[in-house]
Order: sequence, then C-alpha cells, then structure tokens
Amino acid sequence: MCFAVISLAGPAVGEDDEADRAWDQAAAMKLANELEETFEGAYARSLKAPPQQTALQQRERDAAQGGIRRTRDLARDYARRMRAGLPRGASEPYFRAIVDEMENVWLTAGDAEPAETAKPTIDRFQRILDDLRALYDASE
Repeated sequence: MCFAVISLAGPAVGEDDEADRAWDQAAAMKLANELEETFEGAYARSLKAPPQQTALQQRERDAAQGGIRRTRDLARDYARRMRAGLPRGASEPYFRAIVDEMENVWLTAGDAEPAETAKPTIDRFQRILDDLRALYDASE
C-alpha cells in the first residue's frame, strides 16, 4: 500500500528567505571585486619592500607579507564566489573569514609597508569592509 501526502500550504518563508530578499547581490559583488583588487595591490607593494637590517625585522616583515598574502587569497576566493552568484547566507562565512584575518593584518601591516604609504590602502580596506558589513547586517 502506498500513501501520498499532498501539502496545500506551499513553501514556508523562513528567515533566510527574508534576508536574501533584502540582500543586494550586485553591490556585494562590486565591493568583493574592489576588495580583491585592493589586496592584489597591497600584496604587490609589500613584495617591493626593501630587505630589513636585522634577521628579526626580516622575519617580522616576512610574517606580515604572509598575512597580507593569506588575506589576499581569501579575498580572491570570496570575489570569485560572489561573481558566481553565491547568496548572502552562503557568502557570509567567507566574508567573516576575511574580517578575522584582517585583524592580524592591521597589527602587522607596518612591518610590510611603511605606515605613511600604507595609510590610504588601509583606509580603503576599512571603507570596503564597512560597506560590506553594512550589507550583511542590513539583511539580518
């Protein structure tokens, strides 16, 4: 004997559906691309930093460059996924990973690039991250 259950109620609208309706995919993708480009430039500039005077300074610079490289790779992955149309709920962990890694970059960026030349880039990163954070928070 086979029983079929038919639902007349239609699909339920959950919180994720509500958040996705408020989500501006085009704006998020544009910011993700800008973030990726900014990291590409920052990493390229960090590679041009001159050798340091002591081994400790050199290790600190190399560690700072590594942090920028890791964050650049996260930004590349995030931008690629956003260009593929990854929705808000699925893309947020990738964005949050960048934010977490950026905390380390803020602390060590001065070891990879002099503060006076890094300041405009850091300000640009902060603006992009704030704009993306506002998009994610508005969709909650």
